[in-house]
Amino acid sequence: MKYFFLIWFGLSLFVYNLNESSIPAVTKGKQHRYFPKELTQKGIYLGMTLRKLSKKNKEALPPNTTSPFKIEVVEPSTTDDIVSYTYLFTKSEEPLLYQIIINYASMEGVHDRAVALLGAPNHQGEWRIEPEIIKEDFEMGIWTFGQKWVYSSTLEGGE
Repeated sequence: MKYFFLIWFGLSLFVYNLNESSIPAVTKGKQHRYFPKELTQKGIYLGMTLRKLSKKNKEALPPNTTSPFKIEVVEPSTTDDIVSYTYLFTKSEEPLLYQIIINYASMEGVHDRAVALLGAPNHQGEWRIEPEIIKEDFEMGIWTFGQKWVYSSTLEGGE
C-alpha cells in the first residue's frame, strides 16, 4: 500500500510537470474575467498571434502595416453600442496582440461600465492587473478615454 501511494504521487508530479511545460508562454490565462462580455465572446486575448486572430475573426479588416512599430487591425462591430474593435500587434516575426481598443458609439457610460466590471481604479485612475493574477508573463493595464475602453499589456514590442 505504501508503494502504491509513492508511485501514484510520482506519476501525479510527472503529469503535472508535463502539463505545465506544454503551456505556451503567452496564453489567454485569466484575462477574460476582466473583459466585458462582448469581448469575451470573441475569444480574443492579449498575446494572441495575428495569424490566430485572422483565422478566428474573418470580419477583421486586413492589417494596416504603414506604422514602423505596430500592426493595426480593425474589426467593425455589429452592435449599436460598439462601433469597432481595434487590435494592435507587435511588429515582430510572430506578431502578438498587445492592445485591444473597444470603440463605443458614445462616451456616455463607458467609464461606468468599466467600474461596474472592474471595481474602483487601483492605479492613478486606471486598473493594473499583475501577471500572477491573470496567469500571464505580462502586466495588464486597463483604462477608458472618451468613448474608448482600452486593454493593454507589457508585452515586449508593444507601445
